Amino acid sequence: MIVSSRRDPASSNIAQALITKNGFGQESDEGIETYSKGDIRLVVLEKLGIYSEPSDVPSDVSTIIFVSKHVSSSGTPALTVHATGNLTKEAKFGGNPEEVSYVDPSIIRRTLRALKSGASQANVQIEVTMEATHHGPTNLPMPVCFVEIGSGEKEWTDPILGEIAANAVVAATARVEETDPVAAGFGGTHYSAKHTRICMDGDYAIGHLVSSHSFDGGVTQLVIDDVFNKTTGSCNTAIVDWKGLHSNDRRRLISSLEAAGREIVRC
Repeated sequence: MIVSSRRDPASSNIAQALITKNGFGQESDEGIETYSKGDIRLVVLEKLGIYSEPSDVPSDVSTIIFVSKHVSSSGTPALTVHATGNLTKEAKFGGNPEEVSYVDPSIIRRTLRALKSGASQANVQIEVTMEATHHGPTNLPMPVCFVEIGSGEKEWTDPILGEIAANAVVAATARVEETDPVAAGFGGTHYSAKHTRICMDGDYAIGHLVSSHSFDGGVTQLVIDDVFNKTTGSCNTAIVDWKGLHSNDRRRLISSLEAAGREIVRC
């Protein structure tokens, strides 16, 4: 399922591209605006996706991709994808404190690759990046991720960027046999170039990404355990940005990973 919000201009832009460019047709709805193409549904909610709750979506959905706007302090144009969750006690933008969502790293990887390919084909110069895990929803019973257009009104309403994002979302939902190992990422900034490069072109598909900022905010061992437990594909590998963590945080993380028998890959 793809979830759009009427209150979000980038989300509406992507939804419009799904309808007009990707052949999603409207269904007879029961109060919720719904479109479909094959076995993919597009629903348009009134509320913002970050505040979604289990009651907002059907329980039989296997995966949900939220389409959304992205805002950054730098204002840099970007196409982003990320898992959701509140890694610390702070939960300002939906979801529950210290709770992460389920995530399918293969969806993250396919989306990243499709966004990059789409931007290249459209001859659009724009950053394509993973973001660290942040904001809600956190308690849906299936894997979720956000695909976003940033970082201002000009980008949010750009029909070319809307089409690139829409095409990437459709590509990400393709039923393919995944053989790449999955991992969780640790360290680095909110926009980790290292983890983005590995997820897009390297040996691992990465789901949750725990930035150094979350260690500053007091991420707990229980949350770190959940980062692995809520990743599809029997996730047991941690890709650690060695220089992207303070030495004390790195020592604690490595000690806990070793105690849990995790594979540790330095980047």
